[in-house]
Amino acid sequence: MRSFLTLAENVAVNEMAQVPEGAFAKLMYGLNISFIGIVTVFAVLALIMGVLYLFRLYFYDLPNKQKAEASQPKAAPAPAPVKTAAPVANVTTEDDELIPVVIAAAVAAYMETNAPKSKYRIRSFKRI
Repeated sequence: MRSFLTLAENVAVNEMAQVPEGAFAKLMYGLNISFIGIVTVFAVLALIMGVLYLFRLYFYDLPNKQKAEASQPKAAPAPAPVKTAAPVANVTTEDDELIPVVIAAAVAAYMETNAPKSKYRIRSFKRI
């Protein structure tokens, strides 16, 4: 503890540790200290970014690439059969009551073929 206090006293007495006299000299001293601090912070951030990039390469990209090479299929699987929709009757624009039914049927057909099953259902339509 005594050596730490002695070191602190020596630093305080040292000519380099004293703030210069005069406004311009103080401004330049402050800018120098600020510049050193900013450069230090960005250097450490760049170092952290590099380490994280190496982690991503080592723990994510290389194992996924090895898994992809190991699990390449030998033969392509047969494509799933495509459901064809039933033919739709011609709907005139005068039948306002049928338009929501047709829209619901189109959405239901789309949901069956392209999207996963959902717990949501169309219960009613309101004209806006």
